[in-house]
Amino acid sequence: MFINLKASDIIQLTNELLTNNEKKIIAFECDDLEGSWKIFKNQFTVRKAAGGLVLNQKNELLLIKRKGLWDLPKGHIEEGEKKKQAALREVTEECGIHGQTIASKIETTYHVYSLNNLTVLKPSVWYLMNYMGNEKTEPQIKEGITEAVWIPIKDISKYIPDSYPSVASLLEKFIGSDFSFSTATI
Repeated sequence: MFINLKASDIIQLTNELLTNNEKKIIAFECDDLEGSWKIFKNQFTVRKAAGGLVLNQKNELLLIKRKGLWDLPKGHIEEGEKKKQAALREVTEECGIHGQTIASKIETTYHVYSLNNLTVLKPSVWYLMNYMGNEKTEPQIKEGITEAVWIPIKDISKYIPDSYPSVASLLEKFIGSDFSFSTATI
């Protein structure tokens, strides 16, 4: 969906994002991006998150299944915590592995949801990570994660239709790029 955004349309856009049950990404343009972004963000409670696209030495990507959909490990950035620290911690907590390292920052995605009568905007900072270990994954059941599995990169496209829209977009960019396991870290 494409919307020519004016300040007066921002509440309509917010409602569309929250009431739309379809998986889709909405793009828009506006004359005053900075002002419109501020108005848009003020419609939400912002909860910042960080996570990782984790590759092992076999060039397999770590995916999790959360609430019936494929996802990537990520979670809330705790007070006083750096984004990179949060991303590494969340991968460990949600997947049960240790020792992953950050190779590079990829991008920030945004998604919205309703929780306990709050409308939440969640910016998620994503990092490419390398994992050299061989620990068995352990999904964090209490967070609604039922699986944590290594998927060969060549098979990732099969999982995109059953993933969250912001994750699907990230995975599509990932498989269309030249990302691969690297021992370089930042």
